[in-house]
Amino acid sequence: MRFSFSMIEGFPAGALPATLANVSPVPDSWALVSSHGRLQANLNPSKPPRLSAVALLFLPPQVVGAPADVVLIRRGAHYGSHRGQMAMAGGRAEPGDVGPTDTLIRELQEELGIPGEVLQVHGQLPVRRAIDGTDVMPCVVTARWSPWDIKAAPDEVASVCLAPWTCLTNAKRSTFAFTMFGVQRESNLYRVDGATVWGLTASIINAADMLPPEM
Repeated sequence: MRFSFSMIEGFPAGALPATLANVSPVPDSWALVSSHGRLQANLNPSKPPRLSAVALLFLPPQVVGAPADVVLIRRGAHYGSHRGQMAMAGGRAEPGDVGPTDTLIRELQEELGIPGEVLQVHGQLPVRRAIDGTDVMPCVVTARWSPWDIKAAPDEVASVCLAPWTCLTNAKRSTFAFTMFGVQRESNLYRVDGATVWGLTASIINAADMLPPEM
C-alpha cells in the first residue's frame, strides 16, 4: 500500500512526490521497540535497545514549479565510522523522549535549528539496523521552513545538502559492491550535486520509492 500526501501548507501542488511506499503510522511511544521492520514489545526493560529516529525531510521549493527539496547532511568529524558521510538529520532517543516524534523534534531543532511547530510527521518507513547495532526509525517529515533559515550545529553537521526529491527516485538509483569487515556487500547509491549517498541512507531512500505525479 502506498502513501499519498494530502495538501500540505506551504507546498505547491505537485511539489511533493505523488506517492511513497512502505509508510506506516509512527508509534506514540518508544516502549514499542522495532526489530527488522516489525514492532514488538521490549522484552528486556533492564537493557533497553539503542534507538534512533531520522527524517526524510522535505522543504518547500524555492523556485516556482520546482520539486520540493530533501534535506541531507554531511556528518561531522566526531561521528566515528560515519564521519563525513551523507545522512538524514536525526539521532539517538534520549530518556526524555516519549516517542520517535519527540526525538525528531528535538534533533531537528538541535542539528538544523528547525522549530517543532513547523514540522509535520506523516509516517514511518521500515526500521533499519545500523552497523553499530542501533535500530533506526526513518520518518517522513515536511517542514514549512526556508533553507536560508537553517542553522546547522557545527559540532554535528559539517554541511547541509538540499536535494530535489526527483534526484532520489529509484529510477536514479545505482548500486555498487564493497568489502567491509571482510564481508562482500552491496549498497544502493544516489549521486546528488557531487555528493555520494549510500549505505543506510540510500537504503531508506530506496524503500520510500518516491514516484512523480505523472506516474
